[in-house]
Amino acid sequence: MMLTMEWKKRKRTGFILTFLFGAILAGCVPILNMAFRSQLYTGMDGSPLQILLEGNWQMVGLINVSLIVVGAGILYNTEYIHNAIQKMQSLPLKEGNIFFSKFLIISMACLGVLVIEAAALVFSSAYWFSGDSSAFTMEWLKNIGYFFILSLPAVALALMIASFFRNMWIAFGINVIGIFLAITPLSNQSMIIASFPFKLPFQILDTPAVAAADTFIWIALTETILLLLIQRAAVNIRRIFV
Repeated sequence: MMLTMEWKKRKRTGFILTFLFGAILAGCVPILNMAFRSQLYTGMDGSPLQILLEGNWQMVGLINVSLIVVGAGILYNTEYIHNAIQKMQSLPLKEGNIFFSKFLIISMACLGVLVIEAAALVFSSAYWFSGDSSAFTMEWLKNIGYFFILSLPAVALALMIASFFRNMWIAFGINVIGIFLAITPLSNQSMIIASFPFKLPFQILDTPAVAAADTFIWIALTETILLLLIQRAAVNIRRIFV
């Protein structure tokens, strides 16, 4: 019920159009890259999917994280307009459930974005790599699941920051600082920074990193659970003192 209500509130916010436009933009990255520099990539050794991911995923991942930050701001901005969230506190509704519903909505939107990006990579693989169909196999399904799991901590953190500030631009600024921290060169060498929620979506399944892929999965799941618990505790504390 709560999820349905939260979804209905998104109709007039531009949330869906934002993610759709972002997904199309991200999908254009590998296609345009291959259109102008196909000779650079087709001469490389390895599976087409891995070559495409290594050549394009840093930019695509940046778009994905930016969409998460913008989406979190949109979802909570509607709650603070005209003190809507304070009015809901007088109703038999748990604020923690509202947060979790928003978390599910952005997570589903991220999955939809990944599917559109997958279609772009499949097209690039089939068109520029002599009709190679490896991108249709379990290899790509594993990558979708990997990217989705690693995006969950970023969703939880961006939403939590957005929920703490009435001014959407303050939350947006803090989240952008987090994104800049994630894309620094140091983040590729430090396990601590590599585990930062906004950095995790940049990891590629079969590309060597500071930790193994299964380690990043466990880190992502642990961080997601911890952030959700922190948010629930923060809501309870705020109800006591506000």
